[in-house]
Amino acid sequence: MLVEVDEARCIGCSKCADDCVADDLRIQDGVAQVLGRCILCGHCVAVCPTGAISIPGYDMDDVEAAASLSGFIDAHDLLRAIKSRRSIRRYRPRSVEREKIDLILQAGRYTATAKNAQGCRFVVVQDELDELKRLVWDGIRDLLALPKADRPRWAAICTSFLAGLDANPPRDFLFRDAPAVVFVAADRADDAGLASQNMELMAASLGMGMLFNGFLCYAAEGLPVVKSWLGAQDRPLQTCMLLGYPAVTYRRTAPRLPGDFVVK
Repeated sequence: MLVEVDEARCIGCSKCADDCVADDLRIQDGVAQVLGRCILCGHCVAVCPTGAISIPGYDMDDVEAAASLSGFIDAHDLLRAIKSRRSIRRYRPRSVEREKIDLILQAGRYTATAKNAQGCRFVVVQDELDELKRLVWDGIRDLLALPKADRPRWAAICTSFLAGLDANPPRDFLFRDAPAVVFVAADRADDAGLASQNMELMAASLGMGMLFNGFLCYAAEGLPVVKSWLGAQDRPLQTCMLLGYPAVTYRRTAPRLPGDFVVK
């Protein structure tokens, strides 16, 4: 797959060629020409002043006028928003609306990926959350019934989680009564991590919160039945986030240690 140039709209300005990451474009006879080394990053589409470039197979209907972040978000407001986000461990008994889930997924979809791989699979579980819980806890019980030498390392910490659940079923340390769980599967952990952070910021902007849940991610990745049920295919589950409306209101930002910065 290569980008396509509408020669009738191309004005030969060379903006696409100058910004091409793969050095794949040249201006020949006053028109941009594709050489064949394209990574489909879309920079040429974004920079073209006349809209002459498209990528077949990509969602061109979703392309819109770009907005400069500095033009509508004040830097200090953005930093305050980042400082104000909290990891949410208590949730209200309220489902997440589908249109808000879609916005959160789009925030992940549009996050940068290495070499423009766009290889993240996003899995949201809400309507079938009870089934996910059953699969996870049944799988953990089966693992803990094995001799210690045969258990994966991550299963050891689940002993106390399971004991707490059995003693007080509403006290579910893994799922914490969140109405939804989000997984990101990707070959690269950095791709999934970047997408997850953007998704969390989108959730916060919608009045919701998330909790990055490493324990549940280990369990879902380590239990073949769960991973198959999630539909992650052959990509590893890199992040897991609980999602919902917070049952607590935070009045101020939390303090941090002094920054460990090196600027040369």
